[in-house]
Amino acid sequence: MTPARITRHLVLDAEAASALLSSTPGDPKRAVAVKAVAAANGQRVVPTAVRGESGWDRTRPAAANANRLVRTDDVLDRQGADRVAQLRSLVVTASVVDAAVALAAERVGRAGGVVGILTSDLADLKALAPHVEGTLDVVLL
Repeated sequence: MTPARITRHLVLDAEAASALLSSTPGDPKRAVAVKAVAAANGQRVVPTAVRGESGWDRTRPAAANANRLVRTDDVLDRQGADRVAQLRSLVVTASVVDAAVALAAERVGRAGGVVGILTSDLADLKALAPHVEGTLDVVLL
């Protein structure tokens, strides 16, 4: 009997998105981000708030490689904005982007499996994790 394979999703925060966009040869943070993308066998998502903060303009040729690696945006719509506000009221040090990352993880996590969050902001995202539905794995970039 073969053991069940766990689905691993991935949500990027702003520094992880910036690392993925890096064109610096040998950038160690980019290598970590690419490895995390490759390890995800489920959804790979970047919140639109993260794209805005990191300068990820999908229409620019310089974003082509990052676009290929992470194709799905989690859009901050009206319901999402309300949920972001709720999360920020629970963790007052969390930024809008932090809460948008947590929201994206919550949405992706509804499909089951583990949602990895690749971040440079462990404190705020670990503080948000207990307030989010799903199984999260907050990982330092």
